[in-house]
Amino acid sequence: MDTEQLLARIIATEDRLEILNLLAGSAFSSDVASESYWTKMFTEDATFDRGATRQDKGRDEILKIVNAPEQKEAIKGGMTHLAMLPHITLNGDTAVATGYLLIVMPDTTASHVQLPGKGTSPGFSIYQLTVNQWKLLRTTDGWKVTNRTVRPISSADSRAILQRAIEVKK
Repeated sequence: MDTEQLLARIIATEDRLEILNLLAGSAFSSDVASESYWTKMFTEDATFDRGATRQDKGRDEILKIVNAPEQKEAIKGGMTHLAMLPHITLNGDTAVATGYLLIVMPDTTASHVQLPGKGTSPGFSIYQLTVNQWKLLRTTDGWKVTNRTVRPISSADSRAILQRAIEVKK
């Protein structure tokens, strides 16, 4: 392996790590309603595609999601986003990351769970499992999201999104 190939591999590794951190922070930022994180995460002209009737265009519209009173109420109720490791495809200064996201809530009607040496924990319920596709762009400020598509796992196109993520392009 020559120096140029080694440098390309190091850059690709750093790109993947930066994207992983960006998306991990997205889950956390949803659980604390961090407008500042979302402002840094999305490009000014980004799109948040939540289905045929829920298209948010532009960062200002996207910020309304994290700032919504309903979001803050859900956070008070214990809503937690659990992001799974995404599959990342790099293509120069663009990338696509695809993965699952679980939204979990405390469930007062669920059985408490006791674990030896750890104590008792209240029950939890999975509110939703979604497929997320993030289109990203390398900017002078690092990687940013240009488009996020979210679909419940039960939606008609969720499996197609997953398949496109792993199909080999020739």
